[in-house]
Amino acid sequence: MSHNQPEGYFKLKNKNIMKTTFKLSVVLIIFISACSPKINYIGNQYNPTSEVELFFDSKDIKREYTVMGFMQNEGREFANDPEDIKVALIEEAKKRGADAILFGDGYQELINSTDGIGFGEKIGNGDVLGLNSGFVNRVKVFKVKLIKYQ
Repeated sequence: MSHNQPEGYFKLKNKNIMKTTFKLSVVLIIFISACSPKINYIGNQYNPTSEVELFFDSKDIKREYTVMGFMQNEGREFANDPEDIKVALIEEAKKRGADAILFGDGYQELINSTDGIGFGEKIGNGDVLGLNSGFVNRVKVFKVKLIKYQ
């Protein structure tokens, strides 16, 4: 222990560092989760399928079918790549038991913004560690129909 530091200083400093590390970890987890597409679904559920066909016009579907449900991705700042969204939609359709996805009208582009998230922590002799961020971004939202062949 240093002769210049009061009793308990190192315990308090380590506790503050642990609290700050925890807060940074929470922010990082939130940030990372915002990077993958989130899919919302409403409709019927069937046994999972291993293959899903993609259609962009209902006239191209040559088999009898029913619409089993509707699905769309949430517009998220860092989950905006159309290819990543398509892969996420296909995986969700397989889980729901769809035979095909009808994309229909393409996508809608929305402006998405956040005011930010932030915190600060006093460390040691008055140093403050903090994080604050905000975003304004155009996001793509795909609204699709899930198809079940008869």
